Amino acid sequence: MQKVLRKRVLRDLKENLFRYIALAFLIIMGMYVIVSLIGAGYTIIDNGETHDEANKIEDGQFSVFVPLSDEEISRLEDVGTEVEGMFYEDYEVMDGKTIRVFANRENIDLVECDEGNLAEADDEIVVEKRFSQVNDISVGDIIQIAGNEFKVTGIGTSPDYNALFKEMSDTVVDSKVFGTVFVTEGAYDKLHATGESVKTETYLYAFRLEGKTTCDDVKDALEDIKVDTDRIDDEYFQEYWDRTGAAVNDFKDGIKELKSGANELADGLGELTDNNRKLNNAAQELFDAYLEQASSSLSAYGLDTELTEDNYNDEMTKIADSQGGVLAMSIESALSDIDSIKAFKDGIKEYTDGAAEAKDGSDELADGVAELKKETDSFLKDYDTDLANITSFVTSDDNPRTGGAADDQQINVQAGYFFGVLLMLLFTYVISVFVVHGIEKESSVIGALYALGVKRRDLMMHYLTLPVIVTTVAGIIGFLIGISNVGIPVQMADAYAYYSIPAMDVKIPLILIVYGIVMPPLVAIVVNYFVIRKKLSQTALSLIKNEVKQPKGSNVDLGDMGFVGRFRVRQMLREMRTGLTVVIGMFIALICLMLSLNTATFCSKVKKQNVEDTHYEYMYTYKYPTENPPEGGEAAYAKTLKKGVYGYNWDVTVLGLSKNTKYFDVDLKDGKNRVTISSSFAEKYGYGVGDEIVLHDEENDIDYGFTVDSVTQYTPAFYVFMTIDDARELFGAGSDEYNVVFSDKDLEVDPARLYATTTKADIESAAGIFADQMRSMVIMIVIISTLIFVVVMYLMMKVMIDRSAFSISLIKVFGFRTKEIRKLYLDGNFFIIAIGAAICLPLAKLIMSAVYPSLVSNVNCGVKLTFAPWLWAVLYGGILVLYFIINRVLVGRLNKIVPAEVLKNRE
Repeated sequence: MQKVLRKRVLRDLKENLFRYIALAFLIIMGMYVIVSLIGAGYTIIDNGETHDEANKIEDGQFSVFVPLSDEEISRLEDVGTEVEGMFYEDYEVMDGKTIRVFANRENIDLVECDEGNLAEADDEIVVEKRFSQVNDISVGDIIQIAGNEFKVTGIGTSPDYNALFKEMSDTVVDSKVFGTVFVTEGAYDKLHATGESVKTETYLYAFRLEGKTTCDDVKDALEDIKVDTDRIDDEYFQEYWDRTGAAVNDFKDGIKELKSGANELADGLGELTDNNRKLNNAAQELFDAYLEQASSSLSAYGLDTELTEDNYNDEMTKIADSQGGVLAMSIESALSDIDSIKAFKDGIKEYTDGAAEAKDGSDELADGVAELKKETDSFLKDYDTDLANITSFVTSDDNPRTGGAADDQQINVQAGYFFGVLLMLLFTYVISVFVVHGIEKESSVIGALYALGVKRRDLMMHYLTLPVIVTTVAGIIGFLIGISNVGIPVQMADAYAYYSIPAMDVKIPLILIVYGIVMPPLVAIVVNYFVIRKKLSQTALSLIKNEVKQPKGSNVDLGDMGFVGRFRVRQMLREMRTGLTVVIGMFIALICLMLSLNTATFCSKVKKQNVEDTHYEYMYTYKYPTENPPEGGEAAYAKTLKKGVYGYNWDVTVLGLSKNTKYFDVDLKDGKNRVTISSSFAEKYGYGVGDEIVLHDEENDIDYGFTVDSVTQYTPAFYVFMTIDDARELFGAGSDEYNVVFSDKDLEVDPARLYATTTKADIESAAGIFADQMRSMVIMIVIISTLIFVVVMYLMMKVMIDRSAFSISLIKVFGFRTKEIRKLYLDGNFFIIAIGAAICLPLAKLIMSAVYPSLVSNVNCGVKLTFAPWLWAVLYGGILVLYFIINRVLVGRLNKIVPAEVLKNRE
């Protein structure tokens, strides 16, 4: 019996060849996309880890004011880390392009050459891969840097510049204008000696952890390494330090001098007051002696009286008044002398008393100044005013330049699994519809076979055979195409075109083999087993009579509806399963389409809004600002904080602006906790007016809380806006301090003062990179989603016609023309498509808009993914147009159904 049934399998395949070819095409296409997408992801992720480890990728990096001494490096190594210097300078080459020059590495972040070899002579150079590709540089070419010629001996990559961001705060990579190169130590020193670098040399170090050491341990050790500001050979730093950090040292020195002066004063007054008693005693003895002499002189004249300090004035005045002549004049003269001596004595007393009081006051002053110094020293010790040598610290996990390709591909892998499951469900459901239709079509034959004693198990095997063969063959073909040169390597091309990654061999994980080869037939077996089992559970008689159970609702009362309308409704109810398959296929196709449209919208809005929202021509980010902002510039104060989302810890800049700023469309309110945020930040993190946000200062380990007062349109960066005075006060800056300047013209600021200069031209140049990178993927997904929709709708509508072949044949007998038959059997599907599209379009958009942020979680940008009304109209109209095209194609199928079909299926 199996031999007979096997012949029927071949006959069924031949009879429905186009149907199975179309189904196989769907599976092949789906397997190709999923296998190639996931395979490319695993290839880049796994091989990337292998290459990174082989090239000894850093665990983190830091920069310093002055190069570390051997002793300081040893201190870091004692913590449990390996450290290597990665000093670099930027040079302008090739009409406005910038290259970052490094010396060859020895132990960390090693350069891997895809072509050629490392630079060995002082006139040789290795050029980073992406920069060389975009600028058409090959091995053997000559590059001129700062008047020196170098021969390109290698094209390669380094793991610390997997994504070639010029600045870590950049949004996109632009390899047309920035790249890295590697030369010998001697060549690096020679270039440094020219003094023609764009900005001063950056003292960068990379480190790799050993044992249980953490990045926090390394950072703590670095913060303990202080620097003598006099060692920093940068005139702009010294100028800036004199205005800022040096003021603290001046304050400390002033307190020290004040204490010294107070002590000297106290000591001097102490010495002075030591002779107070001797002075007072001497003055008293002089006064007493003069009184005794005066008393003796009066006694000589027979005037016996004892003069004392209390009575001498009265007694001598009375004697002078009672005497006359020369004696009276002598007494008055003596009285005057005694008064003078008494005044001298009293003056000595007042002087010594004053000196004693001054001594007591100076002691109190010295004690107070000593206490002031003690408290000041304690405060400054806690405040740690000594300048730490470290200027920046970034772990590999937080470094946007490392691991970018793997992060991007991880998202692609997740998306691949997501859509793989959807497509697998769609395929199996379509197959089940085919199988059910085949069983219903051959119901009488199956009933006869049952009556002849054929086992249900044999029939199960028979009806499972063809779906399993088709899905197995299609799955294998799709898998093989997916891993071929037109599969995984093609999907990897986007990564190669954006990231700087070494050449990699295709890697096929076991899970991909299972998914591509085992899953299609396995799912087909499981799903169709239950569907076929249910259909074959009927009795032989009911199968012979081809009794079809009417679906629920098929006999619904339709009132006074006309014949054509009534027929269409009942036909749709009878074909509810097939119609549902069309809607499901349309929904899955729309999910894929919404992915491409969201991506196109994202790229388009980034490209457009980045330029429109940038109102300045130049933004200068200062390292060493001048005392006053340059003329023609608008000063601002910026502080970079951190905020995590979707597993990424992004920079969020708190920007203090003047209330009347002309470069940002913001209405700033007073208050350090009420802020305006950029639309990019709001969209990425899902914030709105009234929400509370918390940003983290990793440098000082402080959290800052804010309330969103308003959201302003600004796409290029994550910004939190407040007034410049509030920003200065919040972050402890000076009342006139600034570190950013905006301008509508070139202010010609010395690059040595700056961290970076951002121009509107740079933003315009970079804005279109997303669109260029994603264009091929958007087009591919649009094509695939359209094909899925067209094939599923065609197959299902064809099944509807085949299932109604008897009825169509019958009404042809009654004289109905093709146009009338199409109106009854095909045009009714218009309402399924029209209503299904009206539901599926917004639903697919809603679902994909909820999922999409996680698919672009590695992009530090956020935009509204709303569609323009015309796009909705185009989408809806496009679906209807495709329906009408397929409707017209299926008219040919109606013409193939002849009245004789009635005779074949009569009971």
